[in-house]
Amino acid sequence: MATEPLVGPFLSLLSSIEKLFDWLSCREVVEFVREMKLENEFNKLEMILSSVHGLVYDAETKQMGDEVVKQWLQDVNNTVNTAEDLLFQIYLECQFEAAAAPEFAGSITSSVPFLRSPHQILLTNLRGLQILQTNLRTSDSEERQEDPLGKRKLNEIQGIHVNRRVRPLKQTSGGPIRKRKLQEIQDDKQKIHGIKQPIHYDLVIQQILKRLEFSVTQKDALGLREGVEVKTTTTLSETTKTMELEEEEESYNIYGRDADREVIIKSLLSDEDEEEEEGGNKICVIPIAGISGIGKTTLAQLVYTDIDNKKRFDVKTWITVSNEYDDDVFTLSKIIYERVTGSKNCCIRDTDQILLELKEFLQGKKILVVLDSVGNLNSQSWYDLKSSFESAASGSKIVVTTNNEHIASMLGTVTTHWLQLLSEKDCWQLFSNHAFNNVEASAYLNLEGIGRQIVKKCEGLPLAIKSLAGLLRTESNTTTWINVLKSKRWNLPRKNCNVLGALWLSYYYLPPHLKRCFAYCSIFPKGYQFRKEKLILLWMAEDLLLPQNGKTLEEVGEEYFVDLTSRSFFCKSKFYGFTMHDLVHDLAQLVSGEYCLRFEDYNSKIRLWKVRHLSWIGNKRHSIQRLVDVSKTKVLCTLVRVDGWSGLNNEFLIHPEGLQNFRYLRVLSLYRVDAVTELLDSIGKLNLLRYLDLSWTEINEIPNTICGLYNLQTLLLQHCCNLSHLPDSIGNMKHLRHLDLSNTQVEEIPDALCNLHNLHTLLLGSCKKLTYLPTGVERLINLQRLDISDTSLREVPPQISNVRFLEITSDFVVGTNSGSSIEALGELQDMCDNLSIRSLQKVRNVEDDLEDKKCITDLYLEWEGDTIDSQKALEVLNRLQTLMDLEQLSIINYGGISFLGWVGEHSFSHLVYMWLSKCRNCCNLPPLGQLPSLKSLSIDGFDMVESIGNEFYISGSSTVSKPFKSLEKLSFKFMPRLKEWSFLEGEVFSPLKQLDLVDCPSLTLDAACLPDSLPSLKYLCISKCQLQVMASLLSCQLPLLGSLYTGYCPELESFPERRLPTNIHTIEICGCENLKSFLEEGWPSNLKSLSIGSCGKLFASPMQWNLQTVTSLTSLDFSCIDEVVDSFPEGAQLPTSLTSLTLCRLHNLKSLNGKAFQQLTSLEELSISYCPQLRCMPEEWLPATLSSLHLSCLDNLQTLSGMAFGQVASLENLSISYCPQLLCIPEEGLPASLSQLTIECCRFLNPRCQREIGEDWPMIAHIPSIYIIQY
Repeated sequence: MATEPLVGPFLSLLSSIEKLFDWLSCREVVEFVREMKLENEFNKLEMILSSVHGLVYDAETKQMGDEVVKQWLQDVNNTVNTAEDLLFQIYLECQFEAAAAPEFAGSITSSVPFLRSPHQILLTNLRGLQILQTNLRTSDSEERQEDPLGKRKLNEIQGIHVNRRVRPLKQTSGGPIRKRKLQEIQDDKQKIHGIKQPIHYDLVIQQILKRLEFSVTQKDALGLREGVEVKTTTTLSETTKTMELEEEEESYNIYGRDADREVIIKSLLSDEDEEEEEGGNKICVIPIAGISGIGKTTLAQLVYTDIDNKKRFDVKTWITVSNEYDDDVFTLSKIIYERVTGSKNCCIRDTDQILLELKEFLQGKKILVVLDSVGNLNSQSWYDLKSSFESAASGSKIVVTTNNEHIASMLGTVTTHWLQLLSEKDCWQLFSNHAFNNVEASAYLNLEGIGRQIVKKCEGLPLAIKSLAGLLRTESNTTTWINVLKSKRWNLPRKNCNVLGALWLSYYYLPPHLKRCFAYCSIFPKGYQFRKEKLILLWMAEDLLLPQNGKTLEEVGEEYFVDLTSRSFFCKSKFYGFTMHDLVHDLAQLVSGEYCLRFEDYNSKIRLWKVRHLSWIGNKRHSIQRLVDVSKTKVLCTLVRVDGWSGLNNEFLIHPEGLQNFRYLRVLSLYRVDAVTELLDSIGKLNLLRYLDLSWTEINEIPNTICGLYNLQTLLLQHCCNLSHLPDSIGNMKHLRHLDLSNTQVEEIPDALCNLHNLHTLLLGSCKKLTYLPTGVERLINLQRLDISDTSLREVPPQISNVRFLEITSDFVVGTNSGSSIEALGELQDMCDNLSIRSLQKVRNVEDDLEDKKCITDLYLEWEGDTIDSQKALEVLNRLQTLMDLEQLSIINYGGISFLGWVGEHSFSHLVYMWLSKCRNCCNLPPLGQLPSLKSLSIDGFDMVESIGNEFYISGSSTVSKPFKSLEKLSFKFMPRLKEWSFLEGEVFSPLKQLDLVDCPSLTLDAACLPDSLPSLKYLCISKCQLQVMASLLSCQLPLLGSLYTGYCPELESFPERRLPTNIHTIEICGCENLKSFLEEGWPSNLKSLSIGSCGKLFASPMQWNLQTVTSLTSLDFSCIDEVVDSFPEGAQLPTSLTSLTLCRLHNLKSLNGKAFQQLTSLEELSISYCPQLRCMPEEWLPATLSSLHLSCLDNLQTLSGMAFGQVASLENLSISYCPQLLCIPEEGLPASLSQLTIECCRFLNPRCQREIGEDWPMIAHIPSIYIIQY
């Protein structure tokens, strides 16, 4: 940070002093002190620390207005850190000597479980003492130089000079092996800078005592008092032992934003906007602006969710634009591309190319993009990014949230929507629902008056209100509320920071352990989205979690996280994990001071030697080039790379020799760093490392040096796609708790891994080549989470049942040789909510069941093979009837001839999704209509079912009056013998929105037996069925039907055969080989989009289309036509209302009818691709209205018509790709209206259009955006 920290030292001072007390009581340290006869000095240290501890609270209160007190805190903090380093080194020395003791047997780490074996830490120990000496010298000298105000009172303390000595080992008797071991250790000591003499610990501790004594003597001059203690609020974990964060987030209503929501939603749902048209923009950008903390993101999330439920957009995505990314068009466009396409690892590294790929993906799609928290985007970056969005369909929208008025006016195409402060009434509703846990405020009459005064101080800002409400929600003591109301911290000086007083108050009342965990998060950039599980692992590695009896560290971390979230320090991100509000992030930076640094904030004023936690962003090249300076931070504990883009050469990061300097490093993340293999040997020398992230790197093996990291707790290797083998030495990492190997090529897990008795989490998801787990898995006695989803496991060892508290994620494979039953599952005490069991045909003992696994909500069952014991399969299925909480059930390849009645029992009231597949022996369907919550039902592969009757809706004893009362999606597929489908009378299927009938060739539907109406149906798909099926269904009243798909119906010769429902806007016809003509009558009056694929006879000459009468049609798509087409289109076959036309894979299209094209007077977008017989374009053919032309994969296209282009004054976007025979740009040039030209992989055209040097460059140089791409 550029400014001096306001409250930085309080981040860790109290916790550091408490940690010192722990070190002083450590058995090894006590024995060392007694042996060295330093009892008096260390007793004195403990007494002085108690005095300092008592002064810290008062000093923290007064530092805001007193620079001298603030400096006092910083100096005390430096001395305490030095003392902590010294005691840690003493402990290491004790462990080193234990290596020479006869009774040493590898158990010396029991007191402090993260330390590695003594002989291995020798180098760290000795060099660490030298670092300690250097730090003491440096701190004194630099502090004297950095005292411009002359107020420093500690500069009289002289630097500490430590003799580089190591105490000689106690000489004890022993055998020849022991003597040889001793000699090896002594030889190692001699090799380190000639160290031959012992360290004078007494001198070091005396200097530390002098520093602390001097600090205590200043208390009167500074007006500090002991015993002034902050009463921290009760943590949520103490009052609410379990809380789901999702429920917590959703339980609070949003107040005072109804009118704002309606305005934004109205803009989003409007396909036409007058301001948009006047400005000539093709995509509407809606800015939401307001001051920080006013609720811009919350409003955008609310609107986004409402729009999501309406399903009005083809592509929807939410992007949080942090300050580090918002002016980096490459990174921002790459993030957007990965989000909208679902690509998790985009390898494109060129800005022009990523923008082109994004543009092509969005082509013709109606999109909604939210860009949240935009801060510094410049006009050129926005222009480049916006050009990709403009390929989207009409009605596409971008929502931008910002607190910058300039950004809002620059990006917006409509009037900026400014959020106002909440009214006093809305403020109180928001506060009371948070503070009183949604209980009526009248139950807290003694607090209401105080609460209303507190709310007034929040000045209408929702973030401030939620923060204080979270602080007070666990407090019923009136005194605490009054203290908050009258606190001086409301008057936090704004000149030093922009953190609200309310947020500072919330932080001030946090318990010390939560303060440290919160402040640590300042190493993340603003807007960074982090996962809860990963943050807890980082806290664990940094020793920020205080052990509690009966709880694992993971459980403690979970409680910390819930506490901080309940107080609004963390909030759920829309898509990915959690994030911190910008103001909350400012607070974290403020309180972390000099000890946490994001390298983007580095400047010459920052004292690197004080930094202990450092992060950098992967996409910032200029920062990485300076990372070599980090070697000055000898006591660095954290070096973390946060998300950016890969592809950076390792030489820009740090050299192996430099990495070895970080002897105190506990956390190292090299996520996505290229050439990381060069660093592996150096990493193996970081003996104190507890957290190592090498995920998404190119490592192909784990060297023994890494496996020698005895203290390592977390090892992340996910998406290391070259990693196929694990060494046996991995069993040496005795303290490993979390191992993530997901999405690697690992083929086998070595049995040595089962020696990791402390392993808590093992993630093997998507290890496609993994076929077996080691039989020794039962030795992983502390394993609590195992992910084996999406692997190729042939069986799960039955010994796994001995791991009593194991939670298995997804696939459980029944074995053949190892017990042949699922008894292992039956004995597991903890299960995750989703479970997949495969190879159920191998079950022999039907008593093995899941009837006591009440936590399972998503169950997938699969039998394999063709020969399945139907009776045994029925018995296995019957054992599941007690799982009443199931929400999703999938049954695949079940071999029984029928389902028992319980499968459709009304008691399964939570079941929402069901998939029954390949149950080839079943002759009838279970009574699924009784399931009250069922929304989606998919049935396929029931070869023996011939009819669907009353038994499908209700059982004989059922009292259900309305079957399928919640069903929205129904699918029947691949049922060759199904002939009859009967419907019950009444409002059956009234909620149904989607119906799919696929490959039911024998099915006939009697229109008289169908329901009169399917009032909610929006999508109808009929494929490989008789034509009569479609005709009968379309005879029903379908008031909301919008999309119709029909395919592979050889009976269909003309379309439509009858008048279609008027609300249909999209029709797709595919694979109807005998379709010859379109009729003039019967088309829906609202039809906008028509797609035709693989209907060759439709192109037989003369074409009988008659589409010119369908005046509502705006989009037409033809694909996969093998018929010879001499010219397209024939005459006036197409409606003049068309705005978009696509021709794809017309394999025998010879030419284009220029005259017919010019009659398309509304055409704006034209795409022609994969038409290999097309050689040239007509002289005059492009409509005057055309704005976008895309030509792709035209293997024999040789020339473009210059005359045609000269007549198109509206053309803005021209894309030519994969046209290997196209020779040059037309001599007449291209239209002056072009704003973007893309030429991709055209053998002759690419070099001719090269910037500045290509022969055709002068004819295209006037175009603002030119992308020349060659792979």
